Amino acid sequence: MVPVGIIGGMGPFAGAHYVGLFLEECARLIEADGAGVTDQRFPPHYLFQLPVPDRTSALLGAQDEYGRVLRALSGQMDGLRGLGAKVVAMSCNTAHAWHAELRSRYPDMALLHIGDAAADHLVGQGEAEVGLLATAGTVRSGIYAGSLERAGIACREPDGDELALLMRGIYQGVKAGDNALGRACFSRALERMRGRTGVAGFLMACTEIPLALRAGDVPAECRLYDPGRLSARELAKRACRRGSFRTGESV
Repeated sequence: MVPVGIIGGMGPFAGAHYVGLFLEECARLIEADGAGVTDQRFPPHYLFQLPVPDRTSALLGAQDEYGRVLRALSGQMDGLRGLGAKVVAMSCNTAHAWHAELRSRYPDMALLHIGDAAADHLVGQGEAEVGLLATAGTVRSGIYAGSLERAGIACREPDGDELALLMRGIYQGVKAGDNALGRACFSRALERMRGRTGVAGFLMACTEIPLALRAGDVPAECRLYDPGRLSARELAKRACRRGSFRTGESV
């Protein structure tokens, strides 16, 4: 087994949720081997919950915030390296805007990319286009657009009104503890995107969105994909030594 790490603190509940997804995926792999799920069969893993400045504000131009985010993420990478982690995942979608810089700073560690994990899965599902439910920072950074384009999948991004709904659901909704408001905002944004673009598959590309939005909250013909789970699945494979990797690679 390979020791792995998870960068959290963005927000704390989302980081804890990611650990749960990782453990579920580990259990699935253990069961697939025909072994019983016991404490001793789970790989060593570490969640680092150092508070990180707001990523979207940093990407939208808040003074000095970009560097502060990079320093906070680097601090978590340092801590995880000290614990012996060989593979690291970030629980926050927007934080992947710093992915390339972190990879260059830590060539001895494999840093997964959530967009690449999602794109690989969508190819297997036969998706030709997907709608992006995400923060303004994630949209602006092109985290998903690049990964999806390389996989031959069209990325339909939210317009101004849809983005405002998503941001309200994330910040005034889930982050503030009001999941009902978050659910209402997310479902309205999705239905508006569905009507505007015709897309039926949607990436819940912010870790707060799957905490509130479920399949029963959207039209029956719509398909929801949780990139956090797909990233956690990839991390579980690495931790359980499924597949090979090179240090410093993205996925």
